[in-house]
Amino acid sequence: MRAAVQVIRESSARTVMKTEMGTAPGEPIYTITAKGAHDFARNSGTVNARVGDAAEFDQVLTDDRIYVRGVAGTETMPWSYTDRADAKVQHMLRAPGNDAAHLLQQASMSSEYDRFGTETVAGTTTTRYSAPLSHKALVLNMSEETREKSGQLRDMMGGEIPATAEVWVDQRKRAVRIRLSLDIPGSVSSITTLTLTDLGRPVKVTVPTAEGTEESDAALSG
Repeated sequence: MRAAVQVIRESSARTVMKTEMGTAPGEPIYTITAKGAHDFARNSGTVNARVGDAAEFDQVLTDDRIYVRGVAGTETMPWSYTDRADAKVQHMLRAPGNDAAHLLQQASMSSEYDRFGTETVAGTTTTRYSAPLSHKALVLNMSEETREKSGQLRDMMGGEIPATAEVWVDQRKRAVRIRLSLDIPGSVSSITTLTLTDLGRPVKVTVPTAEGTEESDAALSG
C-alpha cells in the first residue's frame, strides 16, 4: 500500500476530498468538500472548498505558502496567505488547509493492510485494503491543543483511538481512493474520503501576485 500511495505522491492528480465531522449524538454533521488539482511531486496545487452552503474558498498551494480568498455569508475576503508550515490540524482526520498531500502522508504511515475484495471507483476496477491508522499518523501535524485532546481521548479509551485507513488500488498499482475514518459513539466521528483521477495529467498553478495579497494573522488550519 505504501508503494501505491507513493506513486501518487510522486505524480499529479485531480482530487475530490470530502470530510464529514460530528461531535455528539443529535448534533449536526459538518461537511466540507474540496475539489482540486495537485502536483504532489512539486508540492503545489489549487483547491475550491465549500463548507456546506455557508462558505466557499479558493486556494492556491505552493511549496511554502497557502493563498486563500473566499466568501463566508455576506463577507467577501480578498487574497491572503499563510506559511504552509503554520497550517495545523484542528480536527482529527481533517487535512489542514484542504491539503490532500497530508492525507496521502497519513495513509503511507499505516501498515498491515488486509485485502477486502474488489470495487469500482470512478469507473475503474480496484482492490480495497484496510488497516488500523496508527496514533502517530492520527496526530500528524496536529495543533498542540488538538494533540492534547487526542491524548486525553486515548487515555480515556485505555488504548489506541479506533481510526481506520482504507486504500483502493487500481490495476496499475496506484492508489485512486483513500479514506480515513473514526467513530466513537457519544464523542466524535470523522470521515475524510479522497478520490484521485486523471493521474499524471499536468497541473497548472497560478500564484496570486504580491499586489493585493496580505499575510494572514491566523494560520489556515483544518
